[in-house]
Amino acid sequence: MTYATHMPKRRAGVLTVGAAASDEQLVAACLEGDDRAWTELIERYAGYVFAVATRAFGLEAAAADEVFQDVCVRVYEGLPGFAGRGEFRSWLRAVVLSAAREHLRREARRPEQAQADDRGTEVAIVELEVALDVRSAVSALGEPCSGTIRLYFFGNLTQAEVASALGVPPGTVAARLSRCLKRLRDALQEPEPPEASRG
Repeated sequence: MTYATHMPKRRAGVLTVGAAASDEQLVAACLEGDDRAWTELIERYAGYVFAVATRAFGLEAAAADEVFQDVCVRVYEGLPGFAGRGEFRSWLRAVVLSAAREHLRREARRPEQAQADDRGTEVAIVELEVALDVRSAVSALGEPCSGTIRLYFFGNLTQAEVASALGVPPGTVAARLSRCLKRLRDALQEPEPPEASRG
């Protein structure tokens, strides 16, 4: 990725938050001039930006890279105005959609094609955001759950291969997956709305 070459020079800093820092913590550190927090924030969402550009908008790799560079600049310049008002990912989503649509306008796509694309785009974005929610929830589980789930589901390893990679017995992996998947389901489950009071 080449986003760093397109960004203004930042004041060198030490990452003041951990790798599992929330978006809000990273944004706050970025606003303090922490360049490592900036890198962490961008790298956290780079895959999302590229996926929206390529899968939701159907852009080729070179065009997706242009959109990514544009998003980086917009985020960098817009962070002081955003300053933690609302959820960062919701704000980023709007930035990505705006950058991708502007790219399509510059490429002179036909309006009727853009309208047809919008329906498929929205579906693709929802699917990408669900996947991002799952990956974020997996990370939030912490170790050993997050590593075990990543190897088994995202890495497509067998339980025996996961056990070998982690240096634990295969039975431990099976039990851990069962326990961790229950925690993941609980984390992803939306709270039920309170029952309406009856008179």
